[in-house]
Amino acid sequence: MKKIILFLTINLIFLANNYLLAQTCENYVPNKWPNSRYTDHSNGTVTDNQTKLMWKKCAEGLSGNDCNEGTGSTYNWTQALQSVNSHSFASHDDWRLPNIKELSSLAARHCYDPSINLSFFPNTPANYFWSSSPSVSAPFNNFSLHEWAWRLNFEFGSAYYDERNISNYYVRLVRSVE
Repeated sequence: MKKIILFLTINLIFLANNYLLAQTCENYVPNKWPNSRYTDHSNGTVTDNQTKLMWKKCAEGLSGNDCNEGTGSTYNWTQALQSVNSHSFASHDDWRLPNIKELSSLAARHCYDPSINLSFFPNTPANYFWSSSPSVSAPFNNFSLHEWAWRLNFEFGSAYYDERNISNYYVRLVRSVE
């Protein structure tokens, strides 16, 4: 009897944990990121047919069809920019760190935890991702402008700037199709 209760308790905790960690999408917000917007090339890349950008399906450090192999890598901004040097993937060698406008185009604003189309970008951390865009303003007068860059939070799809060389965030690479 104790084994059955233990078994049921463990399963209940597992199911509750998966439920609490699941992405939430709101039907009252228009879905501008439907599956028809994307093409999966079955080689670890996905093309956004609206923006004509090809994205790596997985965040850096992750691999596999469901992006569940490996561990997501985090970088400071300078490291993130350098991570694309001589980077070849899926027969392309022109990968780069996206600017904030490009990165924001992935944010599915009707969803959160994470705010991205998980059918095409599975296992995306609901966390911050660097863009290549430097910030044109600093939040405090005692900081110089060259210390800040834009990042996107895929927990809710919000963009903000942060310190370039102190903060470590995830990276998703992009390339132009046309």
